[in-house]
Amino acid sequence: MLPPKKEEEKTYSGAFAVTSFILVIVTVWAIYNETVERRPWKRYQEQYNNVKYKKIKEAYEKDRAFFEQEDIQKEYRKTKNELERARKEFEDPSVQKEYKDLLVEKNRFHNELEKLRFEATAVRNERMEKVYLYGKEKNEDMKRQIEQLEDRDNTYNAKIQDVKRKLTDINNRINEIRNEIDSCTDRLQAFTAGLEKYKRQLANLEEFRPDLQRYQIYLTDIDIVDRCMSCHVGINEPEGVSEKQPYTSHPDREVYLGNHPPEKFGCVLCHGGQASATTSVKKAHGEVEYWLTPLYRGKSIQSSCLRCHYEGREVKGAEILWEGKRLFEELGCYGCHETKGTGRDKNRMIGPDLYPIKEKVKPWWITQWLKDPKEFRPTTSMPDFGLSTEESQAIAAYLWQNANEIKTHDKKAPSFNEEQLKKGMFLFEHTGCIGCHPYKENTKREFAPGLSRIGEKTNYAYMVDWIMNPKEKQPMTRMPDFRLKEENAHLIAGYLMKKTSENIVEEYDTGWLENEDLAEEGRSLIKKYGCFGCHGIPGMEGLGEIGAELSAIGSKYIQLFDFGLLEKKILHEAGLDKQTENVGLARKAWLRAKLKDPRQFDKGRYRTPDEQLKMPDFKLNDEETDALVTFLEGLKEEELPKKYHAELTDKQLAIAEGKRIAGKYNCSGCHQFDSDRLITDEGIEFIGMVKLEEETGIYIQLLEDNKITRHKAGETVFIDTEQIKKKDITTETELAKLIVDYHVEEEGIMPQEASVFTPPLLYGEGKKVQSNWVFEFLKKTFDLRPWLDVKMPSFDMSDEEATALAKFFTVRDGEPYPFEFFEETKRDYIKEKEQQFPGYLQSAKKLFESQDVNCLKCHIMGDKMPEGEPVDWAPDLTLAKKRLKPKWIKRWLLDPQSIQPGTKMPKFFQEGEFQEYIPGTPEEQAEVMKDFIWNGY
Repeated sequence: MLPPKKEEEKTYSGAFAVTSFILVIVTVWAIYNETVERRPWKRYQEQYNNVKYKKIKEAYEKDRAFFEQEDIQKEYRKTKNELERARKEFEDPSVQKEYKDLLVEKNRFHNELEKLRFEATAVRNERMEKVYLYGKEKNEDMKRQIEQLEDRDNTYNAKIQDVKRKLTDINNRINEIRNEIDSCTDRLQAFTAGLEKYKRQLANLEEFRPDLQRYQIYLTDIDIVDRCMSCHVGINEPEGVSEKQPYTSHPDREVYLGNHPPEKFGCVLCHGGQASATTSVKKAHGEVEYWLTPLYRGKSIQSSCLRCHYEGREVKGAEILWEGKRLFEELGCYGCHETKGTGRDKNRMIGPDLYPIKEKVKPWWITQWLKDPKEFRPTTSMPDFGLSTEESQAIAAYLWQNANEIKTHDKKAPSFNEEQLKKGMFLFEHTGCIGCHPYKENTKREFAPGLSRIGEKTNYAYMVDWIMNPKEKQPMTRMPDFRLKEENAHLIAGYLMKKTSENIVEEYDTGWLENEDLAEEGRSLIKKYGCFGCHGIPGMEGLGEIGAELSAIGSKYIQLFDFGLLEKKILHEAGLDKQTENVGLARKAWLRAKLKDPRQFDKGRYRTPDEQLKMPDFKLNDEETDALVTFLEGLKEEELPKKYHAELTDKQLAIAEGKRIAGKYNCSGCHQFDSDRLITDEGIEFIGMVKLEEETGIYIQLLEDNKITRHKAGETVFIDTEQIKKKDITTETELAKLIVDYHVEEEGIMPQEASVFTPPLLYGEGKKVQSNWVFEFLKKTFDLRPWLDVKMPSFDMSDEEATALAKFFTVRDGEPYPFEFFEETKRDYIKEKEQQFPGYLQSAKKLFESQDVNCLKCHIMGDKMPEGEPVDWAPDLTLAKKRLKPKWIKRWLLDPQSIQPGTKMPKFFQEGEFQEYIPGTPEEQAEVMKDFIWNGY
């Protein structure tokens, strides 16, 4: 064994070499990691600048190639020569002398005008002071001073107008002298405008290349650092340099970034992600384990709108979200799940009260319905609880034994002859029932239950009582009262029973309905499944929701979701290996699975009856599921500072609330609220009613003046198909279509004439009708147009609802609310008119009753109906003062077609007409007739 070396004989060169090598490797790695791997945004910014330069260069080359074309060069040289010739003419000594003299004159008159304006203002102020003093103490001297000052004021005004005219003449002459030079200069610059623009942009990029830097927005009040624009550097540019991320600009930039400037909102509030991360795309998007708010992708991004927009006004681009919110309300999800901001209407139930079920339905029907609601009515909102026959009978037994006593005894429909059935069909189709109820087999969920099999379900006597007075049977129903005679209610019920009772069961065993033990089992099942969340049920009053609260489901921890034994399957379908890999995607996958098959999570597990899942199956299609998932994702446990909230103006709130109530009562089932709109590729918007749509273009009759094209309301304009960029044509209601088709086929009249029998258009209603009258009409409805078969029903609205609708119509059209002053209501209004024009109203009365106009030929006057056919009748003029606005009456008299295209009301007042009755212009004649209608009766 060799003796150990002395310390001075040892060498450490090998160790130093190894450690030095490791140090070099670590240093190189650290530099690379710091400058390259941890700063991917630098690469994106460099690439963005390169792509931007390349795009500008290509645009420059394209413009240059166009400019260098022989015909363009020829035109350019021609324009250049014209400019030289114009300059020589302008430099002519005589022209220069006139031009300089005009400039001197212009300056002189300008100074004179300023002086006159100052002196006129001083005189006007002095006159106002004298008028004030004269009002306190009247004397002739003061009155004389006021008159002298008025004369001086008028003199100054005349001088001012004279100087203005002279200035206008001088400016016109200056422009005339320079016209050729300016015109040629503008045309010459147009040839090279694009080239010069791109040349400047290229020069700027070459000389001042943007520095690579990290963009950072600090949202102090919510303590978020947002660095998204470090990679998405061009997101706020007017034009994107590429369609690829992260080089593109924001879609619909003016709408989204215009209302959500990045410096105030950043990107993370809407898009989610880990906004402060910059070391990798995955980290920046928050698509990392345990991150609670990963990037929203696809439709899910709409859910973030609920963070700030929750007051009821729909947001552009969030159509799926708002459809989900509507579905959540319509399906009655809040009946089982307490959810903040939903179910606020306490004046309605989700489903009907079941107290009168014994008198309403046939006993055999209840079990059929409970077992499979969609087999009976495919469009029902009632979900499938997966009940067995025994369970269905148990629930039916409880409902039957605890129902109200039967008030109607004549359950069987009497025999109706063919003529009666035909009349019943006419009444059903023309009274307005089909505005809400489909009565043919369909697959689309409508506003109210379909009636295609109503005869198999409902007792005849109950149906008659229901048609006569729905509120008596269901106090919170949305079904209105059509104020029908009992005879007509019998005819409608008879028609429906005959038409829809093909599979009616005449004999069945109902003994089990009286089984008390079965009913007790039914009580337990009703409590288990929470039927009372949607229905009023005897003995279940006051019970709360049975499901989990959903107010914060969009931020619920993923570990709290019960995947059962299906975790791997559901996550695999979402492209995930485990829940925490992407929390947002995992939550979305669970929600979608729950909505598509609510009880699938019990599969393969032993659960006691009380532990088993209870949520029923709504049999949602993919679109409905996506909409509901998007809405649920937006329900979060957070409260952003007030500055981020989209607080609506009073007008916006009024419109949103009005739309909600109109939706609640399905006003659009009968009435058309909006006009048709066409937008051309030049951005010109035409507002009116489409009269004819052909392959080559569309004929639209305008309801509003078009200031750009100078077309007036009432004119019919043809828009070429190739020019139309966007069209929004309102779909005719099923009720209106059926009524028009009937009168066209049965009476042989034109569709435009038949439209008089349909519910009126409500576009522009706020300009037409006084808001206090709308309120009173909604509270106590009557037959405004008694010749119509279709009736405006009585909805028994609350004061709040009627007020909100009246305000909606008024505010939507930009009219004052709640108070509006009408000059015509002044005490001495007519007296002053009569003093100026003796026989003022008498002249209007003569024209009103004359054969030339003969208003009473068409218009109802109180209880007096016009002669002739109802197709020619018009509303009651005795209501005009209380119902209509004076300005609207005058506009209507001047041009009815501009307000209601297709109306039979002629345009009476034209230049030179009726001078023997009311001398003057059409506007003056319409003014007199308006005052007569408002005050003459």
